[in-house]
Amino acid sequence: MADKRDAQGILLESGTNEVEILEFFLGGQSYGINVSKILQIISFEQERFTRTPDADPAMPGVLLWREKTLPFIDLYAALKVQRREKVERPIALVTEFNNLVCSFLTDGVNRIHRIGWDKIDPLDAYMNQFSSHFTGSVHVGDKDVLLVDFEYLVANFFPETKLDSESQMALPEEATPEMRASKKVVLAEDSPFIRHTILKILEQSGYTDVAAFENGLSASEHLSRCKKTADAEQKPITDLVDLVITDIEMPQLDGLTLCRRLKEDPHYGKTPVIIFSSLINEQMAIKCQEVGADAFITKPQMAQLVGTLDNLLFGV
Repeated sequence: MADKRDAQGILLESGTNEVEILEFFLGGQSYGINVSKILQIISFEQERFTRTPDADPAMPGVLLWREKTLPFIDLYAALKVQRREKVERPIALVTEFNNLVCSFLTDGVNRIHRIGWDKIDPLDAYMNQFSSHFTGSVHVGDKDVLLVDFEYLVANFFPETKLDSESQMALPEEATPEMRASKKVVLAEDSPFIRHTILKILEQSGYTDVAAFENGLSASEHLSRCKKTADAEQKPITDLVDLVITDIEMPQLDGLTLCRRLKEDPHYGKTPVIIFSSLINEQMAIKCQEVGADAFITKPQMAQLVGTLDNLLFGV
């Protein structure tokens, strides 16, 4: 069936604060996935599936794809969907993120929706207490599409993809903790768990002056305030901000748009920006370059993130 370019059509222009969401079905409910995560949409063929003995029901086996065996995740079990529908031709989504290729079973796909990040609603605190399987929702037509946290699902089976798995890794020693403590860093990351983990590891390495925000818009507003303060007090912007780290997928304002706006701003044009995301692949790397990012790193490479900060800030 469709490969990645067919699924995406024309790649979105970088830094437009828009995203393409593929709507798929499961038990009569609509769910969504960022098209940037998809390598191919294929028909599920039973003869290409091999069941693993004593496997977790959510990952019952492997799927043969292009002569490779991929982890096969049953989204009914993974998302705890109670009503399983019988469909004539199930669809598998072949995905790539966090440097891992997986396949996911669905009932079928509908269409791709191009929407603004500001139209995506984060789950409220009430919903979050019941499930961490979703990152938000978007209202399309007469229905709500739930956005699945695929990174969370995969991390349950592959702990090495968890950000906290790097917390005990030996961090680079190119710069001293005292040097790192002198730098002011801005972090934009919408996941509370990932944001807390990044802050913890940066602090362990010596980067203790970090202003963290839950989305790109909040970070952008902080950076605007810093710019006004620098102008009012006739200070260089580096007295207030030395470097920005941003995720890509965030409600309100995405990381590519945040980076583009900073690089087009005379105050921040030379401020280093690191894009730290699970979406980094060949095509996304091109988008990062187009918006002027100084570096782009795939989660969960925390040691590489600290080393890149050292390189950009101290040239080591």
